[in-house]
Amino acid sequence: MEKSTQSVVDGARLSDDAGRALGEIERVTLELAELIQGIAVTSQQQSQVAGEVGVKMKRVLDLTDNARDGTKQTASSVSHLSELADQLKVSVAGFKV
Repeated sequence: MEKSTQSVVDGARLSDDAGRALGEIERVTLELAELIQGIAVTSQQQSQVAGEVGVKMKRVLDLTDNARDGTKQTASSVSHLSELADQLKVSVAGFKV
């Protein structure tokens, strides 16, 4: 009888220990779930920001292309003006003041 009582007490102790261990596992699991949720939200935010950066980089590229085209047009205009100035010099060279 004493052995049976001791076995019941030992079983109850083991059951309590197992319950505490399961409670700890549940707590850790909930903490991990919260951390994973936080990582997911942060990843989504970073993805959105990366998309916005991509859009802005495209805009900068477009502006750079426009500036390059404008610079080419300006260089062409300056070259044409230089030719006209040379022609004007030749035209005016024959006049005497």
